[in-house]
This record gives sequence, C-alpha cells and structure tokens, in this order.
Amino acid sequence: MKIAPGGKQTSLNEVSYDNGKFVVTYALPGQQVALGVADCPSGWFCFYENINFGYPRGKLSSCGRQDLATWGWRDRISSVDNSTTSSVDYWEALNWETDLYLFTNYNPGPLSYLYDFNDRADVVFRNC
Repeated sequence: MKIAPGGKQTSLNEVSYDNGKFVVTYALPGQQVALGVADCPSGWFCFYENINFGYPRGKLSSCGRQDLATWGWRDRISSVDNSTTSSVDYWEALNWETDLYLFTNYNPGPLSYLYDFNDRADVVFRNC
C-alpha cells in the first residue's frame, strides 16, 4: 500500500481500492503461484506484474477508460487475462492528453508475455 495508498486490506493477501473496483492479489509468504496458469475470476480482467501470470495480480471489472496510475500500476504489466464478455484495450500514456494504443485483449484472452508491450501499459479501456 506504499505504492498506492488508500487501499483497504480485504483478506490476508488482497487489497481493494474504490470499494472493490480495483483489487490487488499478492502471493502469500512462502506460497508458490503456479506460473503459466492464468487465474482471472469470471467477470474480471486481470493483469500481472510478471510474465507467465506471476503475481502480484491486479483486477478490474468496470467498463470504460481507467488510468492505472490511480492504483500504482503504471508500467507494471507483463501478462494479462480477460474473463469478461468484452474486449479490453491497453494504452500507453504519452502525456496528459495523448495515449498510444498498444494491444487488445479478447475473451478468452490469456497472454502470458507481452513482447514489445511489456511494462508499458498505463491505461485500460474495457469495451462494454
């Protein structure tokens, strides 16, 4: 919560922001998260700080544009998974008024490695 203050711890390894709008899940101490396995819950789209779905994992379900800096997730995404019924666009913020389109994550849409887009996404847009 040092990176993005204002969250509320909702379980041993989860922090929620904006009354559950954005949730970050951390691996428990000593827990080995199965790499290569996307685990985004139904109705959410998830992004992972490490390739092959390595934690921590952020998840959102809201439609429309959202700036990931709000929750300290700018330039941190290395893999994604989409478990919603709509596509999610990922963008890089170039300045306060211009975003550069990076890629679209469809459902089902696990992408374990983002190649040239690794650690570049700043903004997401869920198309509902």
